[in-house]
Amino acid sequence: MKEITHGEQQKIWEKEHEAPYVLRQMDSENPSGGVVKFYKWLYSKTATENVKGLEMCCGKGRSVIWLAKQKINMTGFDFSKNAIEEARRRAEAAGVQSKTNFLVQDATKKWKFDSDSFDFVVDCFATTDIESAEGRNFARDEAIRVLKPNGYLLVYTLSTDNEFHKEMIKTSPTSQSNAFLHPTTGKFEKTWDVTELEMFYSSLTLIESERVPKMSTFFGKEYKENNIWMVFQKATI
Repeated sequence: MKEITHGEQQKIWEKEHEAPYVLRQMDSENPSGGVVKFYKWLYSKTATENVKGLEMCCGKGRSVIWLAKQKINMTGFDFSKNAIEEARRRAEAAGVQSKTNFLVQDATKKWKFDSDSFDFVVDCFATTDIESAEGRNFARDEAIRVLKPNGYLLVYTLSTDNEFHKEMIKTSPTSQSNAFLHPTTGKFEKTWDVTELEMFYSSLTLIESERVPKMSTFFGKEYKENNIWMVFQKATI
C-alpha cells in the first residue's frame, strides 16, 4: 500500500492552492455548508456577536470570512503560505480584515495560541487531511487546549458511507483504516464513522450529531455523500 509523508502532503496542498485544478471547491469564496449550519445552531443557543472563533486548516478563508461577516472575531490558520496570502487579500476585499486574523501554522505543530482562548474551534475537513494518526491526535489535543471551558468544537468530515470515497478506499488504500490517496493528486484523505469520531473526541461531550446528505461530482460522475456533522463541548474546569 502507498504511503505519504507530511512534507509531501503539504507540497500537494501548496500546489493546489496556487493553481486549483482538482479541489476547486477549496478555491470558492462561499462558506462551507457545514459551517453555516453550525453558525445557525450556535446563534440559536447564545449571542454570537464578538465571540472568538478559530478554524484550523482554513485554506483561503472562505468560512472564516463568512463568520467574520456575522460579527464573530475569527482566526484562521493553514500550513499553505499561498492559501493564507489569498485569505488575507480576500478578507480585505470583503471589508472584514479587522475581524479576521490569518496566519501560517501547521496543525501538527504547537499552535501559537494561549490555552482557553476561543469560544469555538472549527474542524471542517481538516483532520481528514492529516496523513498520520500522530498528527491527527496532536491537532485534536491542541484544538481542545485552546478551547475555553464550555467552548464548542465543530467537526464536519467525510463519512465512510460516501460513495466516491468508498471506491477510493478500494482502489487506492493506505495502511490506515478507511483512508486513501487521491488518484489524481496523491493527497491523503481519511473517512470516518460516527463511532470512531466519538472515541476520538471522547474527552469532550457530544452535543449534536447529524448527517448532511448531498450529491457531489467527481471526474464527471455524481456520487451520494452523507457527511458527518458533530458538535462537541469542552467541560467546565
